[in-house]
Amino acid sequence: EHARKAMDVLWERRQRGSDLVGTVINIHNGEWVRRDSGVGAGIDSYYEYLMKAYILLGDNVFLERFNTHYSAIMKYISQPPLLLNVHMHNPTVSVRSWMDSLLAFFPGLQVLRGDLKPAIETHEMLYQVTKQHKFLPEAFTTEFRVHWGQHLLRPEFAESTYYLYKATGDPYYLRVGQSIVEKLNAYARVPCGFAAVQDVRTGAHEDRMDSFFLAEMFKYLYLLFSEKSQLPIDIDDYIFTTEAHLLPVSLSTTQPPCQGNITDAAFVSQEEDLFTHSCPSMETLFPNNPSFAKTIRDSYKYLTGVGRAFRPLPVREIELPLHDNGMEPVEFLKSMGISLTPLNEVTGIGGQKEHKGVYRVKLVAEVSQTPEEEEVVPHVVQLISPPFLGRTVLTAGPAKFGMDLSKQEHGVKGSIVKASPYTACGPIDNAAELKGCIALALRGDCMFAAKARRLQEAGAIGVIFIDHREGSNSEETPLFQMVGDGDSTEDITLALVFLFSREGAVLTAALEEHHNVDVLLLPKEKQLGHARGADALSTGPRCCCCSPRSCSMSPLSVLASQLAVNALAI
Repeated sequence: EHARKAMDVLWERRQRGSDLVGTVINIHNGEWVRRDSGVGAGIDSYYEYLMKAYILLGDNVFLERFNTHYSAIMKYISQPPLLLNVHMHNPTVSVRSWMDSLLAFFPGLQVLRGDLKPAIETHEMLYQVTKQHKFLPEAFTTEFRVHWGQHLLRPEFAESTYYLYKATGDPYYLRVGQSIVEKLNAYARVPCGFAAVQDVRTGAHEDRMDSFFLAEMFKYLYLLFSEKSQLPIDIDDYIFTTEAHLLPVSLSTTQPPCQGNITDAAFVSQEEDLFTHSCPSMETLFPNNPSFAKTIRDSYKYLTGVGRAFRPLPVREIELPLHDNGMEPVEFLKSMGISLTPLNEVTGIGGQKEHKGVYRVKLVAEVSQTPEEEEVVPHVVQLISPPFLGRTVLTAGPAKFGMDLSKQEHGVKGSIVKASPYTACGPIDNAAELKGCIALALRGDCMFAAKARRLQEAGAIGVIFIDHREGSNSEETPLFQMVGDGDSTEDITLALVFLFSREGAVLTAALEEHHNVDVLLLPKEKQLGHARGADALSTGPRCCCCSPRSCSMSPLSVLASQLAVNALAI
């Protein structure tokens, strides 16, 4: 009864003009805290329980509410094959350009409703994303790039795969399930189970395995590959909760509690009412076409660009006239995604006299314009000196010049030293300290290539550039590749990586606390084994299932691991 009241409140709080609901509500006053509406994190279970409450209890109120919401979702949120959040009060405008992985449950819910075409479309889009990134990132952009790189072994994609196979019988979905199993074994399996992936771009693990992985992922995969005769029960006699617990559909034969219908949905004709209470016939929608699912999927085969040859777009020059008032070009630059920072002091170069008027400006980018089909593959900065011992791994951006770290199996190892000046845009004052070390340099004031040349001349063997924008981080900020300054950069041969502000803060805090910090610059995380005793540690997750006595880690190892976790939390 309490659950029904909660559902009633959410229904009453919907936006009446759009029939959408928000994602976060204040439980004390019923006001929406977040008014963006979607089908992913924050609201997914509400829609799922509306549909399943009807199936389980046989109460038409829940079906009418679900159909009202579903019509709004397909009208405003669905942009096949995408599902983009909109503002519940202004649903014609998308509020963000990325999607979260929890929406992967929605194709399965659409199967339950009988709306197979959009279910197949969205599921295929998600499958293409997994083919590009191995797993579904926690969030990804409309260009199918990583927005949040984490993957917590969520089961929603496997759930929808199971439902689509049940509905279509298409062996294609068995192959999708096979790919899920293979990737779990290849990239998530660890000695004592499976571990979440910290970043799908680097493959680094997290020391966690959430309960839904066992409760849901294994269950859906088992059912996907099992014949009906192999199951101890008739699975069609049950409905899954959002946590994949089984409830018997026979509950629908019991009398629902007496309660008025507060749905107050618009009156529907008898013909429309029959339609919303029935599943569409695939034979009618796709006559004489037993492979209708393949017909739909083929439209999205190369959605992410995987398997398709890339044709570079022609490069055009842009001439930007800067007028006295400075307003027009600023707006023009903003429209191009370029921001300007005013400087208090401007010094002329070469003694040339400045004049007001029109200037022609050459825009030189310091980050690469990566084609949509090309994913930026991150590098890592791995702290290897005590107390970190390889357990602190930071996601880093690569460079298109300097040493090619992807060809360096063992990476570049060295102690880190802050450059002076920190921006490395003038003569280097601490060249003696930098010799044979990896320099830390702040982004800004001059090009990456200019900094790299100065630090290379000072004797550094590598450079870690740190973003000057406060709050930037690899989970929320798109990764990029550093490029040269328009001139030849063949003279730059040292290793170069880029850290966003938050990851850079972890590194600088470690340097301030321990003074001597050794790092590895690598194309991917390096697993450090126990070959040299307790001082060498595996960089994989702790064996969380082990007892203190049976766990192979020493007390020193446990302490070092905890310090590494604390450092990452700074």
